[in-house]
Amino acid sequence: MPDKAWKQEEREVARLLGGTRYPANSGGRVDAESDRYVAQVKHVARLSLAELERLAVEMEGEGRRRGKCGLVIVKRRAGKGCRTERLIVMTEGVWAAYRSKTVTR
Repeated sequence: MPDKAWKQEEREVARLLGGTRYPANSGGRVDAESDRYVAQVKHVARLSLAELERLAVEMEGEGRRRGKCGLVIVKRRAGKGCRTERLIVMTEGVWAAYRSKTVTR
């Protein structure tokens, strides 16, 4: 059976984050996790801004519970052979927390 594109995308994101991928049947909302990040991965043709916002807020909460940055990582499916860029989305709250930890004073 051929590998599904969304599974491959989750594997790629796990590598990007330096973490691991959770299988879809694990029952959790997190697709990939590392020592610093938790992420929900979407590989879709369309995703509304409202849905993206809902996912980002959900991952912010999940990240906070685990003491990590919660991210939504989206890659648009444009069709075979059409390259698209990965987008890394976070809420303002996640950005502020991340920035305060990375800025040296």
